[in-house]
Amino acid sequence: MGRPTQPSAAVPSKSQLFIVRIWEESEQTEKHRWRGSAEHVPSRQRFYFSSLADLNDFISLRLNLPAATTGANEDARFNR
Repeated sequence: MGRPTQPSAAVPSKSQLFIVRIWEESEQTEKHRWRGSAEHVPSRQRFYFSSLADLNDFISLRLNLPAATTGANEDARFNR
């Protein structure tokens, strides 16, 4: 059995925690699509996505990084 590890000096002291779930959905036309949800654990904000670009934008917004896709209503899009 593994033992707990201590954070190393190389790990930044500030970190964020996200839970990402991905699943496959099939439609009646037998077309399969990947969907997912991401939760920013500290704020408990959850976002549902169907593209990796949307997932990247959600995480970037929570980390105060520039999003790859910008829109006039980004905060409203992710605050669900």
